[in-house]
Amino acid sequence: MPTNTYDAIIIGAGHNGLVTAAYLAKAGYKVLVLERREIVGGCCITEELWPSV
Repeated sequence: MPTNTYDAIIIGAGHNGLVTAAYLAKAGYKVLVLERREIVGGCCITEELWPSV
């Protein structure tokens, strides 16, 4: 079974998680970002809350 190694694991792809991951990756760290939803951005997104409303 292959094993992936990361320097940092970010839980949540909201604004703060994405910024943190970007800074760490730019500094040369191997970063994994995990998000439970199918869209990233947290509160900084525009999406339909209820279909057809």
